[in-house]
Amino acid sequence: MKSINIIYSLILSSLQLQSADLVREVEFNDGTRLILSLKDQPITFKSFLNNNEIESIELNLSDTNELHFTTSQPVKRLQQINGLLEQLRDDDFRQRERAAAELSTISNGFQKILKTTIENSLDPEVRWRLRRIISNSPTQNSLEFDQMRSKSRRLKGQIINFTNTAQYHGSTITLSRSSVKSIKQIPEKLNASGYLIINEENSSDIPITNIKIDFNLSPEGKILRAGQNINKTYERAGVSFASLRTNSYLTVSPKEIKGIQRGNSATNYKPLFEGGISAHFCDPENPKESRSVSFIGLRVGLVKPGGTTLTAFGSDNHKIDATTIKEGNQFIGIHSKTPISHFTLIANSDIDTTFSFDDLIFTDLQNLNEANGSLLTLKNGDRISCERFVFPEHINREEQSLIAFPSSKSLAKLNIKMKNILSIHNRKLNGENKDLPPHLWCLLNDGSTLKVNHSTEMPPKTDLGNFPLNKLKLNSIWTSGKELIEHNLDLDVPINGAAILIRKDPVYVESFTINGNSFEGTRKDSSKIKYAFSRMPSIWFNKKPEQYQSDIHLTLIDGQQIHCSNQSLFSISKITETHVILKILKGKELSLPFDEIHSMDF
Repeated sequence: MKSINIIYSLILSSLQLQSADLVREVEFNDGTRLILSLKDQPITFKSFLNNNEIESIELNLSDTNELHFTTSQPVKRLQQINGLLEQLRDDDFRQRERAAAELSTISNGFQKILKTTIENSLDPEVRWRLRRIISNSPTQNSLEFDQMRSKSRRLKGQIINFTNTAQYHGSTITLSRSSVKSIKQIPEKLNASGYLIINEENSSDIPITNIKIDFNLSPEGKILRAGQNINKTYERAGVSFASLRTNSYLTVSPKEIKGIQRGNSATNYKPLFEGGISAHFCDPENPKESRSVSFIGLRVGLVKPGGTTLTAFGSDNHKIDATTIKEGNQFIGIHSKTPISHFTLIANSDIDTTFSFDDLIFTDLQNLNEANGSLLTLKNGDRISCERFVFPEHINREEQSLIAFPSSKSLAKLNIKMKNILSIHNRKLNGENKDLPPHLWCLLNDGSTLKVNHSTEMPPKTDLGNFPLNKLKLNSIWTSGKELIEHNLDLDVPINGAAILIRKDPVYVESFTINGNSFEGTRKDSSKIKYAFSRMPSIWFNKKPEQYQSDIHLTLIDGQQIHCSNQSLFSISKITETHVILKILKGKELSLPFDEIHSMDF
């Protein structure tokens, strides 16, 4: 990731030197995200004021740090909503009923306007109708109006008649509000390191965030009570919580805490205010599906300086960065180019065991490995949703080009040098299918992980290529439904033997045989060990991993991983528009349909 950040920074510097154009990260509605050099241009922004009136503002694209577009017409929607709010006060009951019914169909994304009207209205019927509309509305995960962020202000409203063009890998791209989701200036500090710590609640570096959780009400508008388990309460907003203490959970507390805004804050239940918490981002419609964000921020209270640490993690559980509060009550946030999938908030017990937090904010939820088609990722971080590809005849020649056909109508055919390509994600990984017959997994010396089929009638063979295990350079084997037990020590494995990782100290065998349904080994004292595959622990062999320069690393949707190189078991013969053709022993070939491939890493 560090090397990608360096490449990313060099490309930005190159673009800035080439011209005085604006270097921006542009995200399209289909998930495509590109670093583009844009021309500066005047912008007309219709800003929505707190009283629901509209003010017209003239500014330049260079004056903005971030623009968010919607596909709707916000000014027209606001005017409709204002008219219907007036009709809720009409003398005619039937007119009030019609207005309430129409508001319920067009107000999603404008719920804050309805909530403000409730607070300001003296009419009990108006307040009752609007509360019912909000309670029956879906959880608001986005705003249905355009947004603009600059160094000095944040505005919501509508950008009028926006168009721009840019050149990208031989294609002219037209930007418009119908195709673009956002245009962002990336902070220099974020470019250099890949992450940015923010300790000021009003910092201009905080990106536009549409989701804020204050722990006073559930997404359905229900009041939260002290002691209530809220681990799953905000899954409809895209985040699920857990306590890091055994037999505890996240709850709310109405206790007034310096640094926390009015109302509830969130904390551990047992013991109250003590212990760490974790949170992961999820799909509001299916909480089992993970999501990610680019920024998280929250306010911590009831703690001494240095007493609490916020840590952000990526999807592969690697630590992105951490920040510890410097004051007793403070806002802390992490902005990252690597997507944040989950975070922890942990008390530093040497300083202070207690804390509470409030006002959690985060950016729009993303699913990085899904797009309208296949997701092509370049080494500079660009992501392009594509319908299909035409691969060059020799993929290992860096100067040859991949022809990509983007999903977005704004992008024409692209010619991209193979040396610039990082990966292609095609389909989701499947979970372990418990209905399938039990099988083994084997790790080869070249780093490939293959599925192994077995039965009592025949010796185990790989699912791909039908190789017997005794013909392969095995590093380890283990059974399906279990995890491979890794070792962090130098195993003293006999030359023709194996190490069985069943307890703290490995059990060594001098020789072994792999039968149709069991592993048998002979120890140094001639005693026998036998494991049926269903009970077999992780077994490591006397083979050192070999460092091959992989041309392509394939991950299949069933979890198999294939390192392809001239020295490996598999190498690439060619890639067509529908298949990857692998070369195996004695000139034989194996064809893998794209539908069976999760990702290709170059």
